[in-house]
Amino acid sequence: MNINQPLTLTALTLSTLLMACGGSDSNSDVTVDPVVTPATTDPIQGNIIGPLSTGTISESMFAYYDLDTKTTIELTSEEALTNTEWDVAFKRSGIYLNQNTDNAVTALSTGNNSDFFDADGKAIQDSFVNATAETELENYLAITTNDIPTDETLFIGDVTSNIIDAFYTYDSTTHVISVADTNYFILNSDEAFTKFRVTEIVTAGRGIGKITINTAYQGISDVEFSAEQSLIIDATFTCSGDVTDVYIDFDTNQEVTIDDAWDISLPCAADKTGANFAINIADDAQALHDFEDYYSAVDSTAVAYYGFKDNVYSVKAFDSTPWYQYGINGGHLLWSQFDVYLVKTPTTIHKLQITSYYDELGTSGNISFRADEVNELAGVAN
Repeated sequence: MNINQPLTLTALTLSTLLMACGGSDSNSDVTVDPVVTPATTDPIQGNIIGPLSTGTISESMFAYYDLDTKTTIELTSEEALTNTEWDVAFKRSGIYLNQNTDNAVTALSTGNNSDFFDADGKAIQDSFVNATAETELENYLAITTNDIPTDETLFIGDVTSNIIDAFYTYDSTTHVISVADTNYFILNSDEAFTKFRVTEIVTAGRGIGKITINTAYQGISDVEFSAEQSLIIDATFTCSGDVTDVYIDFDTNQEVTIDDAWDISLPCAADKTGANFAINIADDAQALHDFEDYYSAVDSTAVAYYGFKDNVYSVKAFDSTPWYQYGINGGHLLWSQFDVYLVKTPTTIHKLQITSYYDELGTSGNISFRADEVNELAGVAN
């Protein structure tokens, strides 16, 4: 799905345009009470819900929504982890799906907005500029159960991963574990950068016995990574007491204790022969994948643009088919693509269309959308 268009912003267009913009937060102190459409059993569809406030750039917050009851749910981030009522959540331009095992939510794009893009997949500016919630209502109402694919694997959820997971591969048929020695990782820790990869794993039982890590270090005053050097770690010993991991400091390229300034850790063997197949980074560090071996250095002045991630991070389903286009008209606004998404809960499939990223004052981070259960017949506009 793709959509792009230039916009001429006026007080009227900001309130009607179905555009998702990351615009100015000059009015971020204004709070707009969410307008929530109550649950209904009649065939009317397409009512706009919101705007739901998700805070400012500096103080963002989640807005949790239950598709079945058509209501928002007040939750803290911690409460949301175990709550099974909410289905989708909004935080600034991000859309999140509940990952709770008792309410695992998945989604896919219907791609009904193909006319917003040319043959090369480039956004058509006029299509975006002229699109409004009203002009795109018909396409939303047209989505029925006939648009639900029979292949359920097309629905994807948010996936939580460990940033260093891909340092090895496992063949489920032969049960053979191999190093992924072309998968480079770059660590950002204590204002220094380390590019590293695992070049050898000696197994012990079903765990790691010894592991060889090749590291290339870029200190604060360095302009590129140094030549690689090898570090061999014995992970077969059993930790005791409060010590649960083997700790490694890339500044000195050696094993250290938990009280030292460590960068990565491997779990101890515990009661097994070898350690678990896991590498974790410190809480105050971040890392990224460089599986193409692209980077010979990291520009410390542009770190924010590299995409460094925490040890455990989530890849959102909506990241693969974003609901917006940025800067269609050369500005800094987010423009909605008016795509219609199918959102699948354990019991129901709903359709979802983002209609605006702004409130009536033009303040960003205020999400308005349509959401209804998918029926056999096309919906009826209110």
